[in-house]
Amino acid sequence: MKTKVVLFGAMMFTSVASFAVTGAQNGSKYGTGQDSVECVQNLSLTSQYAKQGDYKSAAEFWEKCYANCPQSSKNIYIYGAKILADQLKNEKNPAKQGEIFDKLMGLYDNRAKYFGNDSKMNANQILGEKALDYVRYAPASRDPQKKVAYQWMNEVIEKEGVKCKASLFQSYFSLSDSYFKANKEGFRQTYINDYLKISPFLSERINSGDPKDSASYGPVKAMVDAAFARSGAADCKTLDGVYASQIEGKKSDKDFLNMVLKLYSIADCEESSVYFKASAYKHAIEPSAGSAMGLAQQAYLKKDRSTALNYFKQAVDLETDKAAKSKLQIKIATIYKEMGNYTAAREAARTSLTYQANSTAYIIIGMLYAEYNSSISDDYTIKQTAFWAAVDKLERAKAVDPSCTAAVNKLIASYKDVFPAKSELFMRGIKDGDSYTVPGWIGEKTTVRGK
Repeated sequence: MKTKVVLFGAMMFTSVASFAVTGAQNGSKYGTGQDSVECVQNLSLTSQYAKQGDYKSAAEFWEKCYANCPQSSKNIYIYGAKILADQLKNEKNPAKQGEIFDKLMGLYDNRAKYFGNDSKMNANQILGEKALDYVRYAPASRDPQKKVAYQWMNEVIEKEGVKCKASLFQSYFSLSDSYFKANKEGFRQTYINDYLKISPFLSERINSGDPKDSASYGPVKAMVDAAFARSGAADCKTLDGVYASQIEGKKSDKDFLNMVLKLYSIADCEESSVYFKASAYKHAIEPSAGSAMGLAQQAYLKKDRSTALNYFKQAVDLETDKAAKSKLQIKIATIYKEMGNYTAAREAARTSLTYQANSTAYIIIGMLYAEYNSSISDDYTIKQTAFWAAVDKLERAKAVDPSCTAAVNKLIASYKDVFPAKSELFMRGIKDGDSYTVPGWIGEKTTVRGK
């Protein structure tokens, strides 16, 4: 009887042992038998330690999950990237660093293999994360210029477009910028194309209405714009040399014309005959903000202000980017100011501020109040109260853009010189420090400041 029990126990042990199969062996999520139990336990311990930032302790259990049940949870790959990154930061041996880096790259490949259809991060986006970590951790001896990562990022941007992370756009353009600096003539057109490719996506995210998008993508757009402007890739002489001979042959190619208009606008080359030709051809095919702005600029240079206003207003209607709309409204305000239409100029400047806070709009309004103060009253002292409102606007300008402080302070000083005298104000029942509404077309509330 005892022999039978021993034999039965041995048979049961053999049965359980043979039933235990890892997920890696049979293609299942967890495996079977004891291996499935261990997979769940190791996943839990990996998560527990990784959440605490203890990647060294998490590594032991993560290794088992990654080896035995690689498709059980995408957390294996989320935590795995952090664990391997931690190992790379702490490893001093170059050979071992290379091994860990290869493992990290393979981790992203397996995530794409098992979880490439995940709704939160698809295979393209996983490739984007792989590229970012390639830039961060690739041994310099292998790929000093990170060309592999650049190619991967380009692929991701082509497929995912506006859905790409802000950090991906930033890293991609930083690489492109470095390639242009190293080979200006050979890489110029690619560099320009890279800028034109990502700039609309960044603008779309900034203008999405989501404050998080604005906070994430806004600084990247500013960095990209500044780098491109500093690069000299799109200076006027270079642009004319590249595109002057192409305009006639491509006057029906709206994509080409759009690119030309964008570049000339970025490079501040809006007095070029090439720019004007591209604007006219594009407007005839399909009116756009860029083509309307080009025609407006041409009319303005010819001192045809009415036509310029018409085209600038068309540009505002056709433009979708708020920052661009704001700048166009400033141009409209400037023209109205030159024409002596101070109420229309103020309205245009105010509209500019609804799209984007900017110092120029406040400065224009302040100068209008100072220049056209005589129309608010027949009383000389009351006319001088307009300078209070003017100074208020100039103070706002400095708050929005401290870089204009020096120039604005000169205007403020000149305006304060003509503040009304306290004695004259007293005779009119106006006390220093009181709230006061400047009369007439200005109609601004301000604070009494007698001289």
